[in-house]
Amino acid sequence: MKLLQSKSFLVITIIILFLGYAISCTKNDRVLIVGEPTANNETELVSVKVTTAPTIDGVIDGMWENSPKLQFSTAVPDVTGDVFRGYTGNIIPTVTLRSAYDATNIYFLAEWMDPTQSLTRLPWYFDPATQLWAQESGAPTFSTKGAITRLAFYEDKVAMLWNINNSVSGWNNATCYKSCHTGLPAVDGSSRHFTNFGTEKIDMWHWKAVRGGTNGGFQFEDQNQINKYPNGRQGDPGNDVYTNNVQSLVITGSSPAVTVSVPKYVIPAKLNYGWILVSEITAGTAKTVTGVSATGVLTLSDATTIDPNVGTDYQRVGTGVGAKAIPGLTINSYTGSRGDITCKSTYTGSGWILEFKRALKTADAVYDIDFSSLADQYFGFAIFENAQIAHSIKPNLLLTFKK
Repeated sequence: MKLLQSKSFLVITIIILFLGYAISCTKNDRVLIVGEPTANNETELVSVKVTTAPTIDGVIDGMWENSPKLQFSTAVPDVTGDVFRGYTGNIIPTVTLRSAYDATNIYFLAEWMDPTQSLTRLPWYFDPATQLWAQESGAPTFSTKGAITRLAFYEDKVAMLWNINNSVSGWNNATCYKSCHTGLPAVDGSSRHFTNFGTEKIDMWHWKAVRGGTNGGFQFEDQNQINKYPNGRQGDPGNDVYTNNVQSLVITGSSPAVTVSVPKYVIPAKLNYGWILVSEITAGTAKTVTGVSATGVLTLSDATTIDPNVGTDYQRVGTGVGAKAIPGLTINSYTGSRGDITCKSTYTGSGWILEFKRALKTADAVYDIDFSSLADQYFGFAIFENAQIAHSIKPNLLLTFKK
């Protein structure tokens, strides 16, 4: 859920602007940031060589005590077009990164503060007033006066951006801001990520708590950014992990025929679940919705029915949804280059612990960064707190290898 806004953000913003982290790019202009960042305990991540790899289980092994901590805060900037509306100014006060490597892999440990575990992404609920099924919004809902009337129903995410083969001009001075373009026409998304030249490519690591990060194959989505207007962000070669749990059905007996959107799958007896695994569909645990009545009653593939008018289990309940609200997606595993970052996470009650690893050099020489030379690498880091697009940012970080 949305973090508390800090009045000190204005002061932080002024400092950031003076340091040159201001976003000022448009479709034809790139961010101009003056001054090479100086490595220190707020910008330099030292990766320590190890002989025994950490167990990627979301539990902090003792070996991590030998890796120096990089600590910093992140803040959501103000960009054009209301893209970050409802999130602008939010601050995550403490983020900690550690890293290690061996002859084969590079390992990371990330910890950050988060008062809410956001795992309910676009759930289905039944509206008794309209007698229709609907999905919650992935963005906050606002009143005509601009006040938030309902918080987003989405997921927690993390992203890291890396310069592939030193292809991005000026990367070391700006990192993630080099591909950030604001002030675009609203039809093109107002703010987007794409590189400025056809030769430039960025490796984007995207941990999504619901879409594979805490389930399925326990993976990041390995993505990339290219020179494609207006949106240069895409997945690496391979299959995506999720499918929207939606279908269109004709209301039984309607004349003329009325078509409505309803969930495709449901696990009738399950409570408080945020996704349906493909393995649950294959095993028959999840049932297919085969029909819907004028009052919203669902008929399932085993001939049973769900009447959402009885009780509130399938309806909105206060700021949330009922215990039997139906997930908005089905989950499998990423394949190919898209799935070459493995992870495990733990939610502590006040924040996340996230361990992840990737090969120093993968088989994908086009869309993956190569760490095998152990050369310094500048990168950007972002946290999405229950957000689709709005993210709090820390640019100009530096990964170095202790040899």
